[in-house]
Amino acid sequence: MHMAFLSVHSSPLGRAGEKDTGGMSTYLRGLSKALGEAGHRVDLFTRPSGTEGETVRYLSPNVRLICPEDSLGPLSKEEIYPHCRTIAQGIAEYCSRDNSGYDLIFSHYWLSAGTGQLLKESWKIPHLVMFHTIGRAKNDCCPGENEPPLRLKKEEELAKDSDLLVVAAQSEKENLLKYFNIPADKIAVVPCGINRSLFKPFNEKERLEARKSTGCFEGEKILLAVGRIEPVKGFDLLIKAASYMPAEDRFRVLFAGEDRKDNPQVAALKAFALKYGLEGRVGFAGAVDHEKMPLYYNAASLCLVPSFYESFGMVPLEALACGTPIAAAPAGVIPEVLCGVRNQNILGCMIEDRRPETWAAAMRKMILAPKRIAEEDIDAALKPFNWEKAASELLRQVRHKIGLFAR
Repeated sequence: MHMAFLSVHSSPLGRAGEKDTGGMSTYLRGLSKALGEAGHRVDLFTRPSGTEGETVRYLSPNVRLICPEDSLGPLSKEEIYPHCRTIAQGIAEYCSRDNSGYDLIFSHYWLSAGTGQLLKESWKIPHLVMFHTIGRAKNDCCPGENEPPLRLKKEEELAKDSDLLVVAAQSEKENLLKYFNIPADKIAVVPCGINRSLFKPFNEKERLEARKSTGCFEGEKILLAVGRIEPVKGFDLLIKAASYMPAEDRFRVLFAGEDRKDNPQVAALKAFALKYGLEGRVGFAGAVDHEKMPLYYNAASLCLVPSFYESFGMVPLEALACGTPIAAAPAGVIPEVLCGVRNQNILGCMIEDRRPETWAAAMRKMILAPKRIAEEDIDAALKPFNWEKAASELLRQVRHKIGLFAR
């Protein structure tokens, strides 16, 4: 097949943990690479990020990243929707010059889906949509989120008008059924994959070097939290929980994610740490390149995921792949991974409530009896999360649900 993937508001090459860049970029790179290696062709369309004009580059065999010129200049995420028709026209004009024809469109996030719906009407081909997050779910789950009415309205329309909705976790399928009046067989669950050649356990010497390179003091236990610093991640809960832990535990909560000075959420977390007397025990690594994240996971004693809402959750799987236990809220894929007593004993724990005391007790229990996860247990836990399997499952669902076959 020849597929057009759309990611208009965020380049798949964006730096993980920065504004508008996260698990979606990882999903796009991993899935498109696996599809390309299986012999399919994928063109990934995004907007030009600066003044370089139209660019085309190969990311991997059979996979191109294309930035068609649309003459709109730099736009923030909030400014894109009124220009969906212009962006779609720029993509269509490029494809006409390139003699590109596609079997399907796969749009990522609601802004791309708005553009993809216009291209679907023009090209008369199936349109797959993956929202990655749902506005209503964010608003309902997290008190600090306030997604605009326009997004809520358009997501409902797009859910109805698309040919297939793709999600990465069973919990997100349940959200789609909860918020939109659509049949269950219109939804395909296609889990994310994990790059096991990048995310893997270090030996003891490598772990010591990782701890040094990430600024750990000797004997200090790192409680790692990874992701964009925004309300839905629930990171303030970790600071409240840490305030219940004695300094003798020799711990530091380390945030690896966006650290822009103009981000009010970063300032609020830093003020929170001072308020709760945690000066010197809360650190900010800033945005970390994806390739460097294994250093942080291997340096950590525990990875913390207190999110109110995740459509999937790459961070806990990356941590587990590095042999680092997790303590996580029941969001995204967490209930699937930490199902059963055995998995919770081996892989970490799922914390059902949001009381700081509960989180503090769980965190203390795990760091005072530290352990790394054995290779065989990592393999068993992560067996379903493979990019080749994801590519195969996407194609199976496309064949089964919309009757589209490779030429």
